[in-house]
Amino acid sequence: MPRNARELDRRTLRAALALDRGPRAWRAAARVHSLGRLADAGAGGGLRELLGGVSEPRETSDRDLADRLERADPDEEQALMADLGVGLVCVGDADYPPLLASAPDPPAALWVRGELVLDDAWSIAVVGARRATPYGVEQAGRIASALAGAEVTVISGAARGIDAEAHRGALRAEGRTVAIVGGGLANPYPPEHLDLLDEIVAAGGAVVSECPMRAEATPDRFPSRNRIIAGMSLGTLVIEAAHRSGAIITAGMAVDLGRLCMALPGSVSSGRSSGCHQLIASMQAALIESSDDALRLLVEHAATVRGAEALAAAGIRPPTQVQPMP
Repeated sequence: MPRNARELDRRTLRAALALDRGPRAWRAAARVHSLGRLADAGAGGGLRELLGGVSEPRETSDRDLADRLERADPDEEQALMADLGVGLVCVGDADYPPLLASAPDPPAALWVRGELVLDDAWSIAVVGARRATPYGVEQAGRIASALAGAEVTVISGAARGIDAEAHRGALRAEGRTVAIVGGGLANPYPPEHLDLLDEIVAAGGAVVSECPMRAEATPDRFPSRNRIIAGMSLGTLVIEAAHRSGAIITAGMAVDLGRLCMALPGSVSSGRSSGCHQLIASMQAALIESSDDALRLLVEHAATVRGAEALAAAGIRPPTQVQPMP
């Protein structure tokens, strides 16, 4: 379980705030040494020594981190977290998502409203267009509902269109779904999905962000959010996406991580699925037509060394309802 606001020590929370949008080297140091030790090193001028084993330190690293630590307000953050029932899980914690931890650049900390469980690693991200067609919305809801009914966690970004319908489909099946949002949990985007996020938490799922509570969902935060979606998921399914879109970025990240990538074909006349078709044509994504296709491919992928390594290390087994299909 994530550490709730009252269990957090101020050093850890202060460091988590200071690392927001910070250099990758700081996250690497936190991964090796812990957020608390990073805070001590930044405040005491020992950051260069701490970074020596994980990255080439910059000359201004000590000063930059010390300034950020000084500006961070853990008391205000703690109060906001307590009001919304938000906890913090840090890289290195036993309950940090194992697939995300195995990615090259995992967030140093995740703000979590609701509950993450280790079995969420048996998951498929369903992502796609914000301006989805009725066909795309129908397919996203249908496939996500079937996946959730098979005890596969459905992960998405809570955006308009395909993302929102994927979450709703999982909820209709009374299954698990996790939303990764681009802003802070006190300021999630889009605002019209606040009720949806409440439903996800009430159903036993989780809403997750790598951003401090009041962080605004600015455009630059979404590619970073997408790496979490891809990193937490064993597979990624793209439904309706143009060539240049966040969903295609997420798919590319999944491919780079060695995770399963799938795409649902759409109409060739609308252009809404041109990115999906390109993923299939380039053999970066497997073509699927149903949830059965996705489940079969997920089982096959999880049996491979790259797909199974983090799951086996965490002792995670496939859901009982998911079996290899002929």
